[in-house]
Amino acid sequence: MSLPTSLYVPGNSWLHRLDARVKLLFALLSVLALLTLGSFSLFVVFLGLCHVALLSARIPPARLAWAWRLMLPITILIPLLWPLFASEPGPLLLQLGPLTVTWPALWRGLAMAARVDAMAFACFVWLLTTDQTHIVLSCTGLGLPYEWGLILAIALRYIPTLHALYGQVMDAQYARGLVIPRTDPLRAARAYLPALVPMLISALRTAENLARSLEARAFGAPGRQRTVRRALHFTPIDALALGVIVVSLGGLVVARLMWGFGRGPL
Repeated sequence: MSLPTSLYVPGNSWLHRLDARVKLLFALLSVLALLTLGSFSLFVVFLGLCHVALLSARIPPARLAWAWRLMLPITILIPLLWPLFASEPGPLLLQLGPLTVTWPALWRGLAMAARVDAMAFACFVWLLTTDQTHIVLSCTGLGLPYEWGLILAIALRYIPTLHALYGQVMDAQYARGLVIPRTDPLRAARAYLPALVPMLISALRTAENLARSLEARAFGAPGRQRTVRRALHFTPIDALALGVIVVSLGGLVVARLMWGFGRGPL
């Protein structure tokens, strides 16, 4: 599965123009709210709202399909493994010796998978519509150290780069006659060694070049006041969006803690 060189999708939609701090708070508050809930239906509704927001921001459906392919393994594994290791009382669905699978356990596994997907897409709303500069500014704008935002931006930038480099190295090895055994895991692991050495060399070279670039820009030099070329501007639209986010997500948490809303797996 190929990774895009950058998660950010350029655009000028309402979601792109929204203050990056508001989108970061949306991601953080969404994760906190989703962790308190346990209803599969609420998670599906939240996923639908995230997709509507992203599509209205003209995020290509192909990018959303890529995000789903990225989440597919964990989305499948959680419902399969949850009923086996977290049994719940209820109507019996399947019994294999000491292992029993009940309908409530199955629904709980589906709810947990939907929760993980919902938290991921809450972050995708932020990452797909925010460029790297505003990612750093959103972190510093919320009082986080500048280094934290820079580390996050670098990771988001170089993980796809290293993945693309891995694909190039493997293509070069295949062209030289590399064969990966499909039946013997140990031989398959040893077959990847020719690709491991150039990958390590390229990763170390990339890290060295990055360190030199940061040093040339006096990163971390004492006694210097940091300035920015692009500043964030909090507008009335941003205030309205933040109010809607806080009231809606906070209302869900209060309803869950006080009245048990969204507790069950359905």
